[in-house]
Amino acid sequence: MWNNALILTFEYLSSVIPATIIGIVLMELLIELGWIQKLGFVTAPFIHFGHLREEVGVSFLASFGSPTAGNSMIADLNKKGLIDRKETLIASLVTSFPATFIFVRDLLPILIILLGSTGAIYLGIVVAVGLLRTAITLVLGHILLPPKKSPVIHQEIRKEKFSRALRRALSSSWPPLKNIIPSMVIAAIIVFQLIDAGFFDMISSYMKGLPLPGYLPSEGLPVIAAWFASNVGAYTIAGRLLADGVLTSRQIIIILLAGRVLSSLVRLRFTIPYYTGIFSPGLGMQIMLLATLMQEGLTLIVIMLLVLF
Repeated sequence: MWNNALILTFEYLSSVIPATIIGIVLMELLIELGWIQKLGFVTAPFIHFGHLREEVGVSFLASFGSPTAGNSMIADLNKKGLIDRKETLIASLVTSFPATFIFVRDLLPILIILLGSTGAIYLGIVVAVGLLRTAITLVLGHILLPPKKSPVIHQEIRKEKFSRALRRALSSSWPPLKNIIPSMVIAAIIVFQLIDAGFFDMISSYMKGLPLPGYLPSEGLPVIAAWFASNVGAYTIAGRLLADGVLTSRQIIIILLAGRVLSSLVRLRFTIPYYTGIFSPGLGMQIMLLATLMQEGLTLIVIMLLVLF
């Protein structure tokens, strides 16, 4: 059991740690080169409305390439004391939106093949929920955070050698990395030991035994059950039910959204080590819980609207 968990931990960390290092070094390099001003205009109106620092806009853009890199930038700002706990929570929730586009990029071909236009509508709803969550978070930032009266970084754009800026960036990246990486390793070891011990499987079995609400057709139970093992498996079963005329397009979308919500607890096996590793354990748990509650809460509202209208 111990060896299997260690192998899973190593596989997880080997994909997350490099992105974390790249994210923090990239933030430091952009600051050293003075490029924050050049990139900030893209997201400046939204960041300004949310009363967030302009560096958060850069982390938002970086998240389209790697959500881990984007969150690592936010963690770096927090550990330097440039943003407090409240602003870190809001910034991380805002920065999580690009992950939705990565989800769409990866699954769009599969869903179109298996579900056709129904799959496209389902993906559109998932993106809309993510966009709405980001908008709500920016409004909360506008209400809860003090306005930033002027850009944070005032220095002129320096025309210095890239190699010198890179050396400075590497040097200033070391303090946050020596705190983040050990925390990430410890959190991953604990969580993957729980996975190997069957803790999350026990939770999955319990949740699959819960009675379905009346608005969820019993024919959709295999789709929801498959969600706990593989989202692609759920899409495959849903595609067969749709092709055979067992369920309508609207029922398929409701079932897929419901399965996504019900299986969210199982996905904690990955999100717990992810957030507690990048941020401190306490702050990481707060961000993870808020992100999950907002995402699944808004999805439940969409489900109810589909059922009623």
